[in-house]
Amino acid sequence: MDLPSRRLHLKNATDAAHRSLDSMIGDFDGVESYQRYLQGMARFRLPVDAWLAARPMPQELDDWRPAIYDDALRADLDDLGLRHPDSLSSFAPPEGDGLIGLLYVLEGSTLGARILAKRAEKLGYRDDCGARHLFSQARNLSNWSAFSERMERVCAYDQQAAVSWANATFEYARQAFESSLDAACPNGRSDQL
Repeated sequence: MDLPSRRLHLKNATDAAHRSLDSMIGDFDGVESYQRYLQGMARFRLPVDAWLAARPMPQELDDWRPAIYDDALRADLDDLGLRHPDSLSSFAPPEGDGLIGLLYVLEGSTLGARILAKRAEKLGYRDDCGARHLFSQARNLSNWSAFSERMERVCAYDQQAAVSWANATFEYARQAFESSLDAACPNGRSDQL
C-alpha cells in the first residue's frame, strides 16, 4: 500500500528512533515489566498531553483534536497501586512549526497500542482496570485515520521541522522510559530487567 507523501516521509525519517523506542519498551511479559511500561508511559504522556491541551490546532485539521490519555493513565497507575511520577521533565519541542510531526508520533501509536492491549489483557489488565489508556488508544483508530488524512492538506507544513519534532518526541519518550527503568533499578543495573 502506498502511503501519502508526508506520512511516508515521516515514517522513513523516524524509523530508527521508532525502533529504538519499541526495543526499549519490549514485550512486557509479566506484572513487573508491565508496571515499568506504565510508569514510563506516564512519564512520557502526562507532560506531552498537558502541553498539547494548551495548544491550538492548525485550521486545516478542522474539528479534529489529538487524543489525550492522561486521566486513563492516572487511573491505571491507581489500579496497580503505583505512585504517580513526581518530577516530570516538561515537554519542550524543538524550534519551528513541526506540530504535525509530534501529532504523527502520538496518533500513530494507536497501531502499536492494539498489540500492547492484547499483551496487557494476557496479564489480566482490562479496559476498566490497569490498561484503560491502552484499550482507549487501541479503539481510537478512527482518530489516527482522520489525522493522517488531514495532515496531507495542512498548508503551513515545514517538512524539516515536522521530522525534527517527530524525532524529538521519540527521544523524549525514550528518556521517559529510561528514567522509569532507572527508578526501578536504583543501582543502575537496568540492563538486567
